[in-house]
Amino acid sequence: MLFKHSLIYILAKLIPGLMAFAALSLYTHLLSPEEYGVYTLIFSAAVLFQNVFFNWLPAGTLRFWSNEAFDANIFTNTLAVVYGRIIFLIALLVGVGLVVYWNDEASIWIISTFLLLIALALFAITQTLFSARIEPARYAALTISYSILSLCFGATFAYLGFGAPGVIAGITLGTLIPALFVFKKLWLPLQRRQYNKELFSKLLLYGLPLAAATLVEEITKVSDRFMLAILQDKSQAGFYAAGYDLSGNSILMIMAAINLAAYPVIIKLLESDGMNAAIKYFHRYVILLLGVSIPAVVGLNMVGENLVLLLIDEKFQPAVILLLPWVSTAIFLMGMQVFYFDLAFQLGNKTISSVKIALAIAVINIGLNLWLIPVMGIQGAAIATISSFFIGSVLSAFFGRKYFKLPFPLKELLQIVISSVVMGLLLWWLKDKHGLGWLILQIVLGGISYFMMMLAFNILEIRSSLKSFILKN
Repeated sequence: MLFKHSLIYILAKLIPGLMAFAALSLYTHLLSPEEYGVYTLIFSAAVLFQNVFFNWLPAGTLRFWSNEAFDANIFTNTLAVVYGRIIFLIALLVGVGLVVYWNDEASIWIISTFLLLIALALFAITQTLFSARIEPARYAALTISYSILSLCFGATFAYLGFGAPGVIAGITLGTLIPALFVFKKLWLPLQRRQYNKELFSKLLLYGLPLAAATLVEEITKVSDRFMLAILQDKSQAGFYAAGYDLSGNSILMIMAAINLAAYPVIIKLLESDGMNAAIKYFHRYVILLLGVSIPAVVGLNMVGENLVLLLIDEKFQPAVILLLPWVSTAIFLMGMQVFYFDLAFQLGNKTISSVKIALAIAVINIGLNLWLIPVMGIQGAAIATISSFFIGSVLSAFFGRKYFKLPFPLKELLQIVISSVVMGLLLWWLKDKHGLGWLILQIVLGGISYFMMMLAFNILEIRSSLKSFILKN
């Protein structure tokens, strides 16, 4: 089941990832570095506010959907009532902001951020419900539709000259349409009387600390962009965001897909079959997570320059090439913390502890940015990011083991590292070759060499799985 669902979720992330690569290429060509900086600041602000106001609800939904005390109608109606109240509160705050900044450029930022925030919030809880119900095919259809529509609308508005607000408007439409398309199936008929205070309390007590930790982690992720814009200029934020997006749309995409496939199943096993069953499944999950993400980091660094030259507009290229090794490693460390080490706090129902770690990371990150950005610019921001995520992974691993002992497959990790090194050595001889044909050759050679090493080590019993697949077909 893990392989099957992981493949579906990887598909659900792969196509959006390809759309994100296309968007990165189009937007760096259609927008100036300053406009790209404004676009990424508005988008980051919307994601940040989503974490402030809404993220505790999806987190709690994933944890308690399998709880037999609440049926699906009670759950969805409780969520609907809470979402309605939060949106009303935000609308009041936006109204105050528009009064203060009327006839100012900031008013466009406020409206754009608000509309994108609502679209992201509705889309995120719709995704979560499909994931909690273990419906990966529906999750994939929703996510793929969003990615294609967002790219089409965003690129069209950028091409027509509407700049950063136009791109945000396009992404908002592309996010909202697929979520509204399944609105009737998931949410209707709405019955306010089925709102459940006990469920609300559970969601709040479990999800709020987790959402607070995610919020602080998000601050850590985006503070460098805002600080680059403040301490230097918006174009520097645009250069940095382009480099960050290239790594995030590949490495983090894959890690998130595997987590989406595994985490709901781990929760269900923990609730129904007990600790041993959950740990056994978790062990396979960690091997798969490492077995995909580590070679992804190595491969991206080996083919990265060629990819950048093919994908990114020339005015962004030097900055993105400079950032790639730093940011790809930082993204991997962040993924390991979020999708592995932090799960100890969630599975142990000690989510408040993750907030303390997240706060420490945020303070370290902001302090390093204040120190390094004036001296080193975007490279200083990258060093601050990788340093803070490394510290976060160490802290989360050390303190999380007190609440839930996560399996750590040391033997398989060594095998994965050796396999990735072999792949990297083969790609090293081609890393200075540029062009689409060379990129295809690099990807094929890297994939085949790593797969052969996996077969040699028989990681995750891949030989028997492959044999079974061949016999069935």
